[in-house]
Amino acid sequence: MKTVLTTLVLFLALSFSFGQNIAIVKSAKDFAELKENGKMSIQLPSNFTADQVSNNAKYYGLYFTVAFDEKSKVATINMTTNDERSRAIIVRFLAASEIKEVKVGEELMNRDLLYEKYLR
Repeated sequence: MKTVLTTLVLFLALSFSFGQNIAIVKSAKDFAELKENGKMSIQLPSNFTADQVSNNAKYYGLYFTVAFDEKSKVATINMTTNDERSRAIIVRFLAASEIKEVKVGEELMNRDLLYEKYLR
């Protein structure tokens, strides 16, 4: 019985730790700036490294570049072409980075809602 309980607790702890990939955007105004100026910042989870971000971003260079500050965990996205399609590719970058949800201000949303509400 003790082994079953220990296994269950370990399973729940591991599944919880893997499901916590949440990125943070300070406010909805950051998306307005992205649409206007083609630049925005997003804070990635604390376990991200510069190598991870670079490897995930290298496929999207036609659409945007990503500069990552490993100390603050802030990724700065600079649009190469600032149109709706290019902004939609940001969602692919988040998916490749295994970001499941984004917190915008106080609102937590999944990637699809983020696109519909702010990137479109």
